[in-house]
Amino acid sequence: MIDFHSHFLPNMDDGSKSIEESLQMLKLSYNMGIDTIVSTSHYIAGFESIEDFINRRNERLESLTQEHESSGGIPGIVAGAEVAFYSGMGGDDKLSRLCVGNTKYLLVEMPYYRWSSLTGREILSLMLSQGITPVIAHIERYFVYRQNEKMIRELLDLGAVAQINAESLIGNMQREKMLKLIRERKTVLLGSDCHNMDGRRPNLDRAFKVIKKRAGGACLDIIERFGREILEQRDD
Repeated sequence: MIDFHSHFLPNMDDGSKSIEESLQMLKLSYNMGIDTIVSTSHYIAGFESIEDFINRRNERLESLTQEHESSGGIPGIVAGAEVAFYSGMGGDDKLSRLCVGNTKYLLVEMPYYRWSSLTGREILSLMLSQGITPVIAHIERYFVYRQNEKMIRELLDLGAVAQINAESLIGNMQREKMLKLIRERKTVLLGSDCHNMDGRRPNLDRAFKVIKKRAGGACLDIIERFGREILEQRDD
């Protein structure tokens, strides 16, 4: 299986703080059946240029790769980013460089307040002007506002993709809503959003069990195939 949302790169953001912790996170993921993991460190426009972010990410990936060559037993790593929503992103032609493995799929962290029509237009512009498919990160977090939920469904109908965190399926608060979304859409992506080996450890194995039990093994197979189809488009 694939983990489409993770923060295991050492000293890159608020995730792993050391190579040792990164390797522990990767090995734990591998042992629970994750054979591919997407590195989605936070990118926040205005704090760092895309060029600087990519250079920093490449340095962290290289240092981690050098360290794990002798350790083995970790998933394959695909470079990406979790891009915080910002005004003007729809017209930023450099954003495609942050897509998952140089595909056209971009993980976007949406605002945590009530969205306006301008929010939706920005994401739509990303799709129409640049041909980028927005993957809405941890989509369960934005259902607090009914207006957001309505806009989410409109964006999904237009081709955006939902990324669901394992925690929302393991816990009780959003489980039924996310299972309903999975049954309806099926072509969703799953992520652990793991940050460390303490309170935010890799946990996708538990989410797989919930989906298999509540939505069926065939549904989980569709999710898996959809993720593979996306990664087959990568050019990294």
